[in-house]
Amino acid sequence: MSENKKLQDLFDTHKTYISQIKLLDNRMDELTPYEIAKLEYLYTKAERIAWQITGEFKREYKYYEGMAEVAQGQEYKNIRENKKSTSTDGQYMSRITKGQMLMEAANYEGDYMSWKGIAGTYERAANALKDLMKAISVQGGA
Repeated sequence: MSENKKLQDLFDTHKTYISQIKLLDNRMDELTPYEIAKLEYLYTKAERIAWQITGEFKREYKYYEGMAEVAQGQEYKNIRENKKSTSTDGQYMSRITKGQMLMEAANYEGDYMSWKGIAGTYERAANALKDLMKAISVQGGA
């Protein structure tokens, strides 16, 4: 499975869970305890998918960070051997190549941080629903 396909499948699954969550959430004031428990379950499923998406973005940004180091080393070697530049020139010029790769890594790091926050939000939503179920129980609800 290609990496883009894997990520797209995760996004599609996430979208499905969010659609199911919205259906229940739109009726929050009239949900039965069973439906509240189902909503909690859907949030935990969405959280799990969000963490998988988070992992994919982290893997990508770490890959580009690593490739930045490799690219810098290769460029330094090329500059020193083929262009006969000084080591100082080679260090500075090879940083350009590294910087370009780090810019790509930054795109994935931002997505990683966003999805990490999304996963945490789902966890808090599921915990809030647990508290709601406890409140229903204390008030003598079904």
